[in-house]
This record gives sequence, C-alpha cells and structure tokens, in this order.
Amino acid sequence: MSIALIALAVAAASHSVTIDHHGQRLGATYTARADVQAKTVGARAGTRMDGQRCHWTATIVVDRALDHGPAHARTISTDKRFSGSEPGACHPGRQPGETKIAQHRDAIQAHLLAVAQADRAPLLAELDSARALASN
Repeated sequence: MSIALIALAVAAASHSVTIDHHGQRLGATYTARADVQAKTVGARAGTRMDGQRCHWTATIVVDRALDHGPAHARTISTDKRFSGSEPGACHPGRQPGETKIAQHRDAIQAHLLAVAQADRAPLLAELDSARALASN
C-alpha cells in the first residue's frame, strides 16, 4: 500500500523578498512544504505480533508566489529529503514523519532561504521575458 500526503505542514516555513525590476518593486513569497510518500511494509498475521512498519520519505518542495498575481507562481523542486519508518501500517489519517520533520525546522528554513536566493536570477529572467513579450 502506498499513499501520498501532499502539503504536510513544515512548521509554517516561509520567506518573503522584494525585487526591483525596471523601477518596479515586486514582492515574492517562498513557502516550504513536505511532499510525503509512505509505504506499508511487513505482514500482519492473526495472533502473532504485528510486523508492519510505515516507511516514509519527505521531499521538501518550495512554492513561489508573487504579490501582484498568480502569473509567475511556480513550484520549485529540491533535493532536500528526510526519511524514516514508524511502527504500524500507513493509512490516510496518519502523518508519518511529522515530528521528525518538525525537528529539522532550522535546516528547512535555511534551505528555504538558499532556494529563494538561487531563484532570484530565474525570476528576473521570467519577468524580463514577460515584459519583452508584452511590449511586442
């Protein structure tokens, strides 16, 4: 059994920046979230002790939104991952790894700042491209 839990709260990690683009100030907000994939492994056999475990992997994903509208909003995939396992089967109401991810709040915030800084050049390129297209 494999389930995907999208948008697990990552301790509300977000970061806002202001960018000057051709004399106009634009605000961008970057928000981190965890995309969790979980899979139950092991067996459950009647009167014997339960041998099931929930193996999970959380990939930190960053969403970018601009203050002036949804035009340049996008999701930035990253390679930051956490993984582990917990006793018992995975099921939709369960949020595996939630406490483990919360323990890494500082690392996730630092990663979010690094992603926002690395996204500055691509964002400016997107804005320049949109401006050039609009002026034609």
